[in-house]
Amino acid sequence: MKAIGNFIRQKAANIGIPNDKPFYVEQLAASAALENTSVILCNKDTLLYNSRFNDRGWACGYRNCQMLLSSLMSMDQGMSRFGQIPGNGNVPSIAELQQMLELAWQEGYDRDGAAQLNYRVVGTHKWIGATEAYCILAHLGIRSQIVDFHHPTMADGTHPALFEWIAEYYTNGEIENLASNTAPNVRFTNRHPLYLQHQGHSRTVVGVELGDSGTNILLFDPDIAIAHSEDSPAKLKLFRLQLGATRRADQYQVLYPLPVDQAEIPKLISSLRIP
Repeated sequence: MKAIGNFIRQKAANIGIPNDKPFYVEQLAASAALENTSVILCNKDTLLYNSRFNDRGWACGYRNCQMLLSSLMSMDQGMSRFGQIPGNGNVPSIAELQQMLELAWQEGYDRDGAAQLNYRVVGTHKWIGATEAYCILAHLGIRSQIVDFHHPTMADGTHPALFEWIAEYYTNGEIENLASNTAPNVRFTNRHPLYLQHQGHSRTVVGVELGDSGTNILLFDPDIAIAHSEDSPAKLKLFRLQLGATRRADQYQVLYPLPVDQAEIPKLISSLRIP
């Protein structure tokens, strides 16, 4: 197992993949191949988690953290920093992520945010957002960046700057080795999924779709069940977000992990504002 995954497992006692039938981003390739567009996706080993009946409506932030961590754990990062630690290879559960968040607060990360939640989330249904995801990653030794799209950049209330930034993020990623049967219009990259936050909800961006009619974001909403199986992979159209749909919120935030280095992780969270 890759070192960063081992380090995450060391931090998380009693880790376990929830029984919610996660599936890999790689399964999107079959549906994407049928499109007359260019589809650029995140790390193919990213696991996508549907919310379960008992956590739908409050745990989207934790589900999105699981998806991001599944990608981090699958890739060879941090070998020199963390070393090899035995573990069972599973993604942290929601309960364990809650414990990690409280530990991050105890370590001094985001004191203002911790105070707003009374320094307690374990065993509760409190919502979390991008800043709490930052703290969870920081507790694991993973630096991340929040990008704040703090107002629409078109008069009609849409956010083209958000779409442009996400498209650049994925198109600048390194292309992964593909199976010989992968369609030429489908590319997997070494990019991690993105944690996308807006008022009251968060989702996971898994890629972009580029076509003659413009750019679409491909995202996964953990609160919307998507049927999938080996015989019937998930349909790409269920992941498609068009620019007009960004009118639903005035502000968006994107969180993404930064490359591993020796820099200290700031305990006071700051964001990059665009524009």
